[in-house]
Amino acid sequence: MARPLAQIPIVGPVVEQYRERLTPRGRYVLWCMVVLAAVGVDTRRTQVFVLFSVAAGIFLIAAIQGLLQPRPKIKIDCRMPERVTALVPLTVLAHVSGNGKALRDLQFSLPRPAKWGSSIQCEPRAVYFDVEPGESASARLDFKALRRGKYELRGAAVRSTDPLRLVTSRAVALQDQVLFAYPRFWSLDEFIIPLGRKYQPGGIPLSSNTGDAIEFVGTREYREGDPVKNIHWRSWARRGEPVVKEYQEEYFCRIALILDTFLPKKASERHVQAFEAAISLLASIADYFSRSEYVVDILAAGPDLYEVSAGRSLAYLENILDVLSCLEPCYDAPFATIGPQLFDKLAHITTVVAVMQDWDAPRRDFLRRVKEGGAGVRAMIVRDGATSEPWQNASADLGEFTQYTTAEIEALLARAGRQS
Repeated sequence: MARPLAQIPIVGPVVEQYRERLTPRGRYVLWCMVVLAAVGVDTRRTQVFVLFSVAAGIFLIAAIQGLLQPRPKIKIDCRMPERVTALVPLTVLAHVSGNGKALRDLQFSLPRPAKWGSSIQCEPRAVYFDVEPGESASARLDFKALRRGKYELRGAAVRSTDPLRLVTSRAVALQDQVLFAYPRFWSLDEFIIPLGRKYQPGGIPLSSNTGDAIEFVGTREYREGDPVKNIHWRSWARRGEPVVKEYQEEYFCRIALILDTFLPKKASERHVQAFEAAISLLASIADYFSRSEYVVDILAAGPDLYEVSAGRSLAYLENILDVLSCLEPCYDAPFATIGPQLFDKLAHITTVVAVMQDWDAPRRDFLRRVKEGGAGVRAMIVRDGATSEPWQNASADLGEFTQYTTAEIEALLARAGRQS
């Protein structure tokens, strides 16, 4: 696969300088020079070279001034968000203060991220302003992530420009940061699932801690076979005989949200849209359960098993959305290969909510094994058009099934956007 032009070792630094050290007006002048040079190459037949000479002289003076000009002596206060929602615009505001002197023709901009740079949209691309002596100035940009993902944003930068605003100086920039662009989702008022109860080793204390250190509910005398790691040493020293910690063990509902991440290797735009719609649907369900008392496990079936747990103090909704924002499609059918690892995770699950992108034999066999394991099933299929096999026949045996189209998901997202 061909590498992007900006990632070629020799070309990359040149492209970077072109983007950062030339203003939009400077790029326009540069390309005008290229056109004039091409048209006026024959100086005997045309006088276009005169226009080229004028443009080149102006550009050369601006470039020398910009390259020799030092960084502006300023302070920047600009707080970028750490998390945004895809396609939801927000405003970035920067406050710039000088050193008591007047500063003219300053440029404020947000450099493009190295990966998916075109997916970050800023309007305008740069803002120009002046700072009066002893005062501060503000610059405002409208910022929007066009797709979900994890972006490594370079810090907001302020540069000096020449009087014609063609070339910029070296930048005063803030630190780089990571930005998570969440998938769009809507708030569900109700989501009915088949409930059940299973024994959870360790009970609620275990489900409310991410590590191995859990709270105990009491102590008791040591019995043969008790693990040494459960010995309560202080009580043993006080009583003069071995004492072990006793843990609380309870039955409660544990729900697994399973996402089908499979996409064909030559996926069409329709398949990609359905994949993104499925992620939005799962995020909406996760948002609903994050406001409940259930323990929820998010399991994304792909080449590797992506897992995050939430509920009962385990994690907040942001942890789930962080995972969903970075989730990539799987190009090999996952349900035939990931079964054993996934079923180990489902051993203590009471209800499975599966968001599928199709319905066929591997998916049917997977949910049948889930059902045979004692868990309730609710499945949702996000697909435009008919599935590979009719799912209506499986609904009576496996659980409740629903099919959504991408248009229906978009309508729900649009309605939520209008209400907010």
